Amino acid sequence: MGDLTFDANEIRDSLGDHVKNTEKIETNMEEKYGQEAVKETKLPVLKQDLKKTKEKADEMTMKAEKTEKRIARLEESLHQMQKQLDKTQNDLREMEGNLHTGQTAYNFEKHLAAYIYPPGTPMTHDRIFTTLMKWLKAHKHTREGRNASRKWEELKKEFGWSNDKQQTAVFFKMLKCREEYAHPEVNFALPIPENFSDSEKKCVQVIRNMTIKLNEHVNRYQHDI
Repeated sequence: MGDLTFDANEIRDSLGDHVKNTEKIETNMEEKYGQEAVKETKLPVLKQDLKKTKEKADEMTMKAEKTEKRIARLEESLHQMQKQLDKTQNDLREMEGNLHTGQTAYNFEKHLAAYIYPPGTPMTHDRIFTTLMKWLKAHKHTREGRNASRKWEELKKEFGWSNDKQQTAVFFKMLKCREEYAHPEVNFALPIPENFSDSEKKCVQVIRNMTIKLNEHVNRYQHDI
């Protein structure tokens, strides 16, 4: 029990001792002077007042115990909330690290392609690095291909890009870091961001509803196949 309950119990026990002492004094006086004589003194009133005070102390102790339990439950809830907050903060830090790592890899391959490809070369936005490496191999005997390969070799030499498979494997690992967070499983119960106006939120909700319906159609179609 906490300090609050301890203090209440201490007061109650002290009052209980006073009641017992008063009753003992009353009994001794009755034996010596008789009940009628004792009734004419203030002793019975004092004893009654002490009993009432004791009853109030009992009530106070019960309330103190309930308060202690409520406080203990609140402290446990706060503890759980703090644990959840710590976990959420750790998850957010991890998510941020993964997103930035993945975005770094994506920016690298996008800017690398823009730097190496001949001007005017159309670029896909999927498998940029892989497509670029295939293009370099396929055009190694052309003037444009040789010029592009020279740029790539100079860049690798300047920054110490390893020619073994590890460097490429690390790049793809970096690129993969953002997939889980950049393409999460959609939760339609989440609130619409506050940077959308009320009219824009209505449009978002329409698109959400259409998406749900389209998902149903696609799932039904795949099931029928």
